[in-house]
Amino acid sequence: MYALLALTATVLTSFLPILNKRILRDVGPAFVAWAINAFSLPILATGTFLLTQCRFTPVRNAVPFSCTTQLPQLDSIFLIALLASVVLNWGATLLSTYALAKADASLVSPLLTFNPAFTLLVAWFSLGETPGLRQTIGVTVVLLGAYLLEVEEARTGPLSPLRVLLRRPGAVLAVVASAMWGTTTVFEKLAIEHMTPPSGPFVALTGTVLMVALLTLNAFFSRGKTDISDQKRGLSGLRAHPRALIVAVLIAGVAPLFGFSAIALGLVGYVTALFKLSAVFTIVWAWLFLGEGNIRQRVLGTLVMLAGGALIAV
Repeated sequence: MYALLALTATVLTSFLPILNKRILRDVGPAFVAWAINAFSLPILATGTFLLTQCRFTPVRNAVPFSCTTQLPQLDSIFLIALLASVVLNWGATLLSTYALAKADASLVSPLLTFNPAFTLLVAWFSLGETPGLRQTIGVTVVLLGAYLLEVEEARTGPLSPLRVLLRRPGAVLAVVASAMWGTTTVFEKLAIEHMTPPSGPFVALTGTVLMVALLTLNAFFSRGKTDISDQKRGLSGLRAHPRALIVAVLIAGVAPLFGFSAIALGLVGYVTALFKLSAVFTIVWAWLFLGEGNIRQRVLGTLVMLAGGALIAV
């Protein structure tokens, strides 16, 4: 069940880099990161309430829908884990959005697939989730696929693809964001385990609310001197892309409900690795909707990632 939930979240989120890339034409990265997450809060809150507080009873002559307002029981570890995940999510969201502003979506998205390696390592030490041989090989294959994104450069040396990647604008930001997101999922899993009853959607909602508060500071109070015009920082830029914004907000509100439910049910390292298959779809969408090039070598890299993801999921 967790694999189906994770794959649903994966397909939905694969469209976000494309939508973000369109909006970034007229809006600054910090404001884009804030707007999509802030506007998605009502959807996420509604979904969380329905999933955690409401029950459907298909019994004749009975009220089919009943809801309560009972809050879960939390402890200090929940608070620490939640705050740690919020800070890491905040940093990773900002860095990945700035990376998208500087580089192709079809390049940034695969680089974000590095985080299963970080997640498995951290989960091994903090949660005791020892990965099996097949899953470890699968993560290694996923990382090999990222290397193959610039495989044509290998003719000048075995490390040339890595050097080319690191020299591309936004590539380093994407890798750092990937490392942060790899650790974030471990803290989110820990938070879910330290609440009664466990609830992935509740962690998703509270974490997003706190992250939006931090992003608000970036969007409105940390502008300083920049080369981005006033139009590209404010709501006026969002008006140029109403459909892209609406779809992005809907996905940002719904996808976490699937994703955090998968985290609650499955091993965190394996679930995170499945999430990263979104890069496969994003590269196809970038080619179809944005006309981004280098599709041959990036498809090669993503096919290898897909093989690695299959090893992890089976």
